[in-house]
Amino acid sequence: MPVSGADGDPRLEPLYASERATTAGLEWFDAHTHMGENDPDGRSATAQEIVDALDRAGQQRALIFAMHEPDGYQGPNDAVLAACEASAGRLVPLSRIDPRLDPITEAERCLAAGTRGFKLHPRSDAFPMPHPGVEQVVQIAHEQRMPVLFHAGRGIPHLGDAVVDYARRYPDARLILAHAGISDLGALDAAAAELPNLYFDTAWWMVADQLQLYASVPPGQILHASDAPYGSPAYAAWVTLRVARAVGLPAEIRREIAGGQLARIVAGEDPADLGPPPGEAALGPRSIRLERAAAYATGAIMGAFRGLIPVEALQLGVSASLTTRRDAEAEILALVRRLFGLALEACAACEAGEATWPDVVAPALAALVLAGTPQAGAPQVAF
Repeated sequence: MPVSGADGDPRLEPLYASERATTAGLEWFDAHTHMGENDPDGRSATAQEIVDALDRAGQQRALIFAMHEPDGYQGPNDAVLAACEASAGRLVPLSRIDPRLDPITEAERCLAAGTRGFKLHPRSDAFPMPHPGVEQVVQIAHEQRMPVLFHAGRGIPHLGDAVVDYARRYPDARLILAHAGISDLGALDAAAAELPNLYFDTAWWMVADQLQLYASVPPGQILHASDAPYGSPAYAAWVTLRVARAVGLPAEIRREIAGGQLARIVAGEDPADLGPPPGEAALGPRSIRLERAAAYATGAIMGAFRGLIPVEALQLGVSASLTTRRDAEAEILALVRRLFGLALEACAACEAGEATWPDVVAPALAALVLAGTPQAGAPQVAF
């Protein structure tokens, strides 16, 4: 399967495509994709596989950088730069830097070769924050008006204070917290409002985190991202547009989140001010029925991520999505129930050795997102 199977069940494509009709003429620019063959986690992707995934999703461009390379980043950075040069503008390079290993030399070497920014990964490259080597990279980015993308997802302690400090002292560096900044999201509302050079990419799966991001961070500081090959560009775009609609963001702002703002950042231009965040009140009243379904979807997904076959959680999700209502919420619950059914079919295929855990995760993720975003309505699709 392309991009390590992350595209999931092809029956879900009409669902993913349903949101693209809500915002015409999008120029997508993915803030977070990887290439490499030697990551210890076993995942891999070529530049061509990333471009193919963009094509299937109807998308134009992506930032790309090296995956974890235990033997160092000079060669992988060169491979990224070469792939971007050959991509006719589809791929834009970030150079991955290990701040423990003479970061100035590698950053300046990559600058001379055409990089457009830097990637720092405190979990896989095992460095703390703050770190003097990180500050050296941020200072170079400040001088060049370039982005620095920080891993800010699972597996790391709180790093937001350090990044906020860098953002204040280096205002021309564009500092991006990957994975919705979940390591620090709840503590950064005030800092995000204060610091227009502090950004968050959307490469994350938990719908509650996505909703908090879109409700509490200024929309001009949210950048669409897929995390390919770990995530699917088609799925990620669906989530970006659906969550943005759920908090009431209009089409012109959804267009900027999809890629317009990132294009300015990469070009070294001043970002557009897209106004304040909508606030949590934009989400309206809670639906306990949909929250129950979302809870079971979350449990199933986390089990599948750990190699389990989460039949029980999915069966409970089917039960939780039953209703006697006849309204818009019932329409969403019916779609959620169908998605749980697809995930259970994938569980049976896994037990027969005919499928793997991504086949379970794809429909369960879709169920989670639909259950978490009733404000965006029920898509009129069949799958």
